[in-house]
Amino acid sequence: MPRLIRFILAFVVLASLVPGKRAAAQTDDAEWLDNCRRESDRGWNNRRETHCEIREASVRAPRGTVTMEGLRNGGVHVTGWDRDQMVVRTRIRAQARSSAAARALASRVRTVINGSTITAEGPSDNEDEESWSASLVVSLPRRSDLRVGTRNGPVSVEQVRGEMNLETRNGPLSLRDLAGTVKARTTNGPLSISLTGNRWEGEGLDAKTTNGPLTISIPEGYSAHLEAGTTNGPISLGFPVTVVGRINKNISTDLGSGGATVRAETTNGPLTIRRR
Repeated sequence: MPRLIRFILAFVVLASLVPGKRAAAQTDDAEWLDNCRRESDRGWNNRRETHCEIREASVRAPRGTVTMEGLRNGGVHVTGWDRDQMVVRTRIRAQARSSAAARALASRVRTVINGSTITAEGPSDNEDEESWSASLVVSLPRRSDLRVGTRNGPVSVEQVRGEMNLETRNGPLSLRDLAGTVKARTTNGPLSISLTGNRWEGEGLDAKTTNGPLTISIPEGYSAHLEAGTTNGPISLGFPVTVVGRINKNISTDLGSGGATVRAETTNGPLTIRRR
């Protein structure tokens, strides 16, 4: 199937999206464009002009592990859906000494989809006060394996089941409505986990932040073996749990009838466990 690449603005109808997510995508894109331009207007460095744009690519869902790694300055947001298609929207922000130069810089940023590998490529920063960033917003089949890695940017994944390895060095990490075998790490940033349904489906979850708060949201009646802890930070429990073992600031407990292990920890930050 040939690749379809097109530039989009927030008001363009995204015909490739399912109806329920089309409006959400339009709203998210409109908000991003608005925020990007507002931040540019009030930025500390008014010597530079900013250009913001969104591009879209639509391809047949690839086989194998979908990989998004090596993003220098930009985040990754992945959402699962019930289609045998992958849609990649790239949010590009370019800064230069003039509006024309910023647009020209953005035009040199490319979204490369090579089989199951997705990345954003562009020119190296130079001494002419030019810089760019690109974030990927990806919709793909719910049953997908993922490998995601960023240097400076948020990572969020929702409504996906599969084998996942997720990492960001500097940025928040958000996990929502996942299943399968999931390993997730952030070095500097908050970690947010939102469980859904009545149990963890799959092998389990292993998530960690080194420097940042950890929040786990659990629905009532959820069954899993929960292991959570903090090395340097307080613990807040928003509902009573029967703790099988509690050593210092580590909690080990069976929620409901137990099941797969949901493990999450922070080294330097508070731990909050609450009801959804």
